[in-house]
Amino acid sequence: MCNYIQIQYHCGHFRFPVQRWCHVYERTHKKCQPNVTCAEWRGDEVCPDCRPVPLSAWESMIRRPRQSPYV
Repeated sequence: MCNYIQIQYHCGHFRFPVQRWCHVYERTHKKCQPNVTCAEWRGDEVCPDCRPVPLSAWESMIRRPRQSPYV
């Protein structure tokens, strides 16, 4: 069985990155039953899906047409 780490973020989401692949997976590349070997609590972080996306430096330079309030 492949060893996984359970990571819980402040936002409540979980992630399960692989700690070590088993020999069967290394040969066949077929996933087997996961085995969670340890758990981490990251109370000061939010998961990658919940992190705000920073605006690019050029985003403020784009002039977008104003929308009419009557549309």
